[in-house]
Amino acid sequence: MRNPPRSKHPARVVLGAFSAALLLLAMGCPALATRVMVVSDLHYMARELYDGSELFIRALKAGDGKLTQYSDALMSALAKQALRESADALVVTGDLSFNGEKQSHLALAKWFADIEKQGVPVWVLPGNHDINVPTARGFRGDEWYYTASVTPEEFSEIYADFMEPASGGANLSYVAPIDDRMKIAMTDVAYYDGAAQVFGVFMAGHADWLEAASRGAGEAELLTATHHSLLTHTEFMKDSYVMLGSETMSALVRRCGVRLNLSGHLHVQHIAQEGGLTDAALGAFCAWPHRYALVTLRDDGALEYEAKSLPGDDLPEGFLDMSRAWYLDIAREKTRAMLSDLEPAEAEQMADFAARFNLAYFSGTYRSDDAAWQADPGYVLWREHSDNPFWQYMDMVMNEQSGDNLHWISQ
Repeated sequence: MRNPPRSKHPARVVLGAFSAALLLLAMGCPALATRVMVVSDLHYMARELYDGSELFIRALKAGDGKLTQYSDALMSALAKQALRESADALVVTGDLSFNGEKQSHLALAKWFADIEKQGVPVWVLPGNHDINVPTARGFRGDEWYYTASVTPEEFSEIYADFMEPASGGANLSYVAPIDDRMKIAMTDVAYYDGAAQVFGVFMAGHADWLEAASRGAGEAELLTATHHSLLTHTEFMKDSYVMLGSETMSALVRRCGVRLNLSGHLHVQHIAQEGGLTDAALGAFCAWPHRYALVTLRDDGALEYEAKSLPGDDLPEGFLDMSRAWYLDIAREKTRAMLSDLEPAEAEQMADFAARFNLAYFSGTYRSDDAAWQADPGYVLWREHSDNPFWQYMDMVMNEQSGDNLHWISQ
């Protein structure tokens, strides 16, 4: 069994704990805080599977803003940021690979090994894009080809240094021992029996395992982590995003005293709260603004969550501006295609509004109390064309209460 991180990395315990204590004291934070860095939806792809392929770039432009062609640059920056944040661990909540490619998993595991070498333990969960993916592909020039995915056994072998052995009946679930104050029940609810599915399922085996995990946590703070949402974040993203059996898991974790579940999958930075339980869905790391989160257990027992953007210090010059423009351009192009029957000037104004709104919503900066959106000329034009499906999505989101989706602190 993998040793707890503080035993596995003695140098990090002495040097890292000392530097972290100085940093936290300078920030006015208790020196004994536990700090966990969280990322989700890396969608990493090994370079040899797409290098030089224009077809791959065109496929990305038809997608949702992923910058998978810069996977290695993003991982390099993430590794440096984990050290800069003095994190006690890095937790990855699923969709590690672009689409389940074995070569991608093998390459990504090397990045995780490098992060651990600098003293930051890594803990991973699979998502719906990681195991038994029948559409795993590589790209060469203007052609694509099928490539090998991985079985659950192969996933466990590749990431053996970043997981504990799985318990029977709960997929690849395990407990990550962050330190003696915090443990995270890494709950694998992805469904990949035969072939990967987009939905997740919390089953009876998960419930038995999680109850045992809670008992085993003792006095330590127990968090849970899943790829799929535990709570409903928006009606727009409910089917296939909230796990099946979420009510059962929610009731169980409340009984176990869990205050925070860490999730991903939505690609939306969003915090949902219900009945004393918080589900923090992290935006996709592979897309602007390249979110990660810091979860801090303070010495006074308070639990904090803060979503942050990857800084540009360790990325190629101009990368973040390029990434933002890439995201906006993709959204504009998709919207223009839905407005082809309108006057070009109107369509362009509406497409620009939709792109800016989409970026704000997915990055977690949209707030329903921000009157500037309704005052925007683009909004007025959209109201005049309310039969458009994109307007129906925006209207649904705007009519839901949305506050601060970047910060949370336990009461």
